[in-house]
Amino acid sequence: MIRRETEHLVLTSMLPEHEKELFELHNDPLVQKSIYRNVPQTIEHIRKIINMFLAQWQRDGFGFWMVYEKTNHGPIFIGRCGLRDYEDTNNLEFVYVFFERGAGRGLGPEAARFTITHALQNSTKEKVVGVIAHSNERAKQAAKKLGLRYIDDRWHDGRFWQYYEMTREEFFLRAHHQVVR
Repeated sequence: MIRRETEHLVLTSMLPEHEKELFELHNDPLVQKSIYRNVPQTIEHIRKIINMFLAQWQRDGFGFWMVYEKTNHGPIFIGRCGLRDYEDTNNLEFVYVFFERGAGRGLGPEAARFTITHALQNSTKEKVVGVIAHSNERAKQAAKKLGLRYIDDRWHDGRFWQYYEMTREEFFLRAHHQVVR
């Protein structure tokens, strides 16, 4: 397992042992509303996701991280964050999913900056993209904070999403990427 820290977070590479935490995350009310159209997620769905993310780590040396907030009582799981290949392009799709308790306090952008920096430093990918539900105002605000620009609406995974992107050069020109510890 790979473990890294930022100012407020502990991030670890995803492992099969994270199944229970991810099941709870994917069935959180905020996650259900924002991503899954209030359709409960099954343990089989979680296992499929874990297998997909593990394959990416093995293939690329980066992927999705489990995100824990540092507290006085030890790290508390607040979500997952990472990048994956976007369709048949040389781009990476950025995704983060946080419990309601981890949202709205700047922890998502902190995790995003770390994961994007890590992925771009370990690849030759050209762009970071985001596909965001039209109703997900928090995600749109976070994308803009990170420097992603709205391009247009696109069909992806069976429905229309708002498509955002940022080149690797644009990302590294911004002062927000972090040195990992």
